[in-house]
Amino acid sequence: MLPEPGRRVAVAERVQKCADHVPVVLLVTSDRELRESAAIALRMRGYRVLAAQHAGHAVLACIDAPRVDVAAIELSMEDVSGPALAERLRRRCPGLRSLYLAKAGTPECEGVLVRPFSRDDLVEKLIVSLPAVT
Repeated sequence: MLPEPGRRVAVAERVQKCADHVPVVLLVTSDRELRESAAIALRMRGYRVLAAQHAGHAVLACIDAPRVDVAAIELSMEDVSGPALAERLRRRCPGLRSLYLAKAGTPECEGVLVRPFSRDDLVEKLIVSLPAVT
Protein backbone atom coordinates (compact mmCIF):
# COMPACT_ATOMS: atom_id res chain seq x y z
CA MET A 1 0.00 0.00 0.00
CA LEU A 2 1.42 3.38 -1.02
CA PRO A 3 1.28 6.46 1.20
CA GLU A 4 -1.15 9.24 0.32
CA PRO A 5 0.04 11.46 -2.58
CA GLY A 6 0.66 14.45 -0.29
CA ARG A 7 2.72 12.32 2.07
CA ARG A 8 4.74 10.88 -0.83
CA VAL A 9 5.61 14.41 -1.96
CA ALA A 10 6.67 15.41 1.57
CA VAL A 11 8.86 12.31 1.90
CA ALA A 12 10.37 12.87 -1.56
CA GLU A 13 11.15 16.50 -0.71
CA ARG A 14 12.83 15.48 2.53
CA VAL A 15 14.94 12.83 0.78
CA GLN A 16 15.94 15.37 -1.88
CA LYS A 17 16.86 17.93 0.79
CA CYS A 18 19.18 15.41 2.46
CA ALA A 19 20.72 14.47 -0.90
CA ASP A 20 21.22 18.13 -1.86
CA HIS A 21 22.70 19.11 1.50
CA VAL A 22 26.43 19.46 1.06
CA PRO A 23 28.00 20.51 4.36
CA VAL A 24 29.66 23.94 4.16
CA VAL A 25 32.83 24.40 6.20
CA LEU A 26 34.53 27.75 6.81
CA LEU A 27 38.28 27.39 7.54
CA VAL A 28 39.81 30.38 9.29
CA THR A 29 43.57 30.33 9.79
CA SER A 30 46.52 32.47 8.77
CA ASP A 31 48.51 29.27 8.15
CA ARG A 32 48.33 29.07 4.35
CA GLU A 33 49.64 25.51 4.18
CA LEU A 34 47.04 24.28 6.68
CA ARG A 35 44.26 26.22 4.94
CA GLU A 36 45.11 24.78 1.54
CA SER A 37 45.75 21.17 2.60
CA ALA A 38 42.66 21.05 4.84
CA ALA A 39 40.51 22.53 2.05
CA ILE A 40 41.73 19.88 -0.40
CA ALA A 41 41.12 17.06 2.09
CA LEU A 42 37.62 18.30 2.92
CA ARG A 43 36.64 18.83 -0.72
CA MET A 44 37.82 15.31 -1.54
CA ARG A 45 35.38 14.07 1.12
CA GLY A 46 32.45 16.00 -0.35
CA TYR A 47 32.43 19.19 1.74
CA ARG A 48 32.03 22.67 0.28
CA VAL A 49 34.89 24.72 1.71
CA LEU A 50 35.24 28.46 2.23
CA ALA A 51 38.70 29.56 3.35
CA ALA A 52 39.62 32.78 5.15
CA GLN A 53 43.02 34.09 6.17
CA HIS A 54 41.71 36.31 8.97
CA ALA A 55 38.56 37.43 10.81
CA GLY A 56 37.56 40.04 8.22
CA HIS A 57 37.60 37.53 5.39
CA ALA A 58 35.63 35.07 7.55
CA VAL A 59 32.88 37.64 8.15
CA LEU A 60 32.72 38.42 4.42
CA ALA A 61 32.47 34.69 3.65
CA CYS A 62 29.49 34.39 6.02
CA ILE A 63 27.83 37.41 4.42
CA ASP A 64 28.31 36.04 0.89
CA ALA A 65 27.46 32.39 1.55
CA PRO A 66 23.82 31.31 1.69
CA ARG A 67 24.74 28.94 4.53
CA VAL A 68 27.74 27.92 6.64
CA ASP A 69 27.33 24.81 8.79
CA VAL A 70 30.57 24.72 10.75
CA ALA A 71 33.64 26.93 11.13
CA ALA A 72 37.09 25.53 11.89
CA ILE A 73 38.76 28.56 13.46
CA GLU A 74 42.25 29.14 14.78
CA LEU A 75 41.85 29.33 18.57
CA SER A 76 44.21 32.29 18.87
CA MET A 77 44.71 34.79 16.05
CA GLU A 78 46.46 38.15 15.87
CA ASP A 79 43.30 40.25 15.68
CA VAL A 80 40.73 38.21 17.65
CA SER A 81 40.25 34.99 19.58
CA GLY A 82 38.55 32.04 17.90
CA PRO A 83 35.55 32.05 20.27
CA ALA A 84 35.06 35.82 19.81
CA LEU A 85 35.11 35.40 16.03
CA ALA A 86 32.67 32.47 16.22
CA GLU A 87 30.24 34.62 18.20
CA ARG A 88 30.56 37.39 15.62
CA LEU A 89 29.96 34.93 12.77
CA ARG A 90 26.85 33.53 14.47
CA ARG A 91 25.22 36.97 14.14
CA ARG A 92 25.35 36.47 10.38
CA CYS A 93 25.09 32.65 10.28
CA PRO A 94 22.72 31.55 13.05
CA GLY A 95 23.21 27.95 14.10
CA LEU A 96 26.87 27.97 13.06
CA ARG A 97 28.85 25.27 14.87
CA SER A 98 32.52 25.79 15.66
CA LEU A 99 35.71 23.78 16.00
CA TYR A 100 38.90 25.44 17.20
CA LEU A 101 42.37 24.66 15.87
CA ALA A 102 45.05 25.01 18.54
CA LYS A 103 48.83 25.02 18.70
CA ALA A 104 50.75 22.10 20.17
CA GLY A 105 50.78 22.19 23.95
CA THR A 106 47.21 23.44 24.25
CA PRO A 107 45.21 21.19 26.61
CA GLU A 108 42.85 18.81 24.79
CA CYS A 109 39.15 19.52 25.29
CA GLU A 110 35.87 19.10 23.44
CA GLY A 111 35.61 21.30 20.37
CA VAL A 112 39.39 21.85 20.15
CA LEU A 113 41.73 20.06 17.75
CA VAL A 114 45.36 20.33 18.86
CA ARG A 115 48.30 20.24 16.43
CA PRO A 116 49.71 18.07 15.09
CA PHE A 117 46.60 16.46 13.64
CA SER A 118 45.87 14.41 10.54
CA ARG A 119 43.33 15.10 7.82
CA ASP A 120 41.26 12.23 9.22
CA ASP A 121 41.35 13.85 12.69
CA LEU A 122 40.04 17.10 11.20
CA VAL A 123 37.28 15.39 9.23
CA GLU A 124 36.23 13.33 12.27
CA LYS A 125 35.98 16.43 14.49
CA LEU A 126 34.03 18.30 11.82
CA ILE A 127 31.56 15.45 11.40
CA VAL A 128 30.90 15.54 15.14
CA SER A 129 30.41 19.33 14.91
CA LEU A 130 27.97 19.26 12.00
CA PRO A 131 24.27 19.67 12.72
CA ALA A 132 21.96 16.86 11.70
CA VAL A 133 20.21 17.34 8.36
CA THR A 134 16.43 17.58 8.84
